[in-house]
Amino acid sequence: MNKLLILFIIPLLFSCQEDDEIQIETNVIGEWEIVARYADPGDGSGSFQPTTGKFLTFSNNNVLFCNQGFCFASLTQATTTGSFDDSNKTITTSDCDATYSFNGMFLEVSYLCIEPCIERYIRVN
Repeated sequence: MNKLLILFIIPLLFSCQEDDEIQIETNVIGEWEIVARYADPGDGSGSFQPTTGKFLTFSNNNVLFCNQGFCFASLTQATTTGSFDDSNKTITTSDCDATYSFNGMFLEVSYLCIEPCIERYIRVN
């Protein structure tokens, strides 16, 4: 009976795989989709809230394209074109200036507004 049990357990042990490791992003070039926006009521108790619909495309020639107004979305123009500097992680558009950083698999974009304005993106391609 023990030999029969071992015959079933050993293949089971070898068939288990470790979970895929979380990809750590370091290259901004490509297309990114927003997944969360930091929302704070003004007392520092804010958190990231899910959101969708905004895309950023960073090109090889340091041009940024956004399918909405870059910093304030629908409050400004329908699309935004700007530039970015990968050496100091800055973005310049007609809407505002911003900085970006990588947090694991996320691209986090920060810009000045009344409360902390931070948006989280994931790579689309």
